[in-house]
Amino acid sequence: MAAALPPPEAAAGAARVGLLYDERMCAHATPDGEDHPENPERLRAIWRKLNDEGVVSRCVVLEAKEAEDKHIASVHSQNHIKLIKKISSKTYDSRRNKIAKKFNSVYFNKGSSESALLAAGSVLEVAEKVAAGELSSAIALVRPPGHHAEHDKAMGFCLFNNVAVAANYLLN
Repeated sequence: MAAALPPPEAAAGAARVGLLYDERMCAHATPDGEDHPENPERLRAIWRKLNDEGVVSRCVVLEAKEAEDKHIASVHSQNHIKLIKKISSKTYDSRRNKIAKKFNSVYFNKGSSESALLAAGSVLEVAEKVAAGELSSAIALVRPPGHHAEHDKAMGFCLFNNVAVAANYLLN
């Protein structure tokens, strides 16, 4: 005998899980295509698995947004924000690798700026939806990751500290 479906009012109170992924963040990759543990395939593999297992269809799929400077500036210096926003521009083509070597475990390419802004904004988006009670929980599949970057420098594959930006946003 098949189990009866819960009444509509019970289903309405069910946990709502948010999921955010945007292929544009996969534009951040090693400039020379060399193999690296922090690469676009990391996110693509997660997204494929979630899709294949039917998880995506059971979630509230959210859209990525770029973080506003004012939110990033709550954690990072203006100089750092300016660098990350411009590192993908044509004026940095010949200097990107040299600048990246000044940081610990960081690389830049033509897609790094947009990816970093989308990653920070996406973490803000899911944090805000959960804090407001619109979702029970959520995950943002982002790259570059964002938990090592410091006030004035990228570090550990992270261009911005997305976690600190979102925490500061929620606290203030």
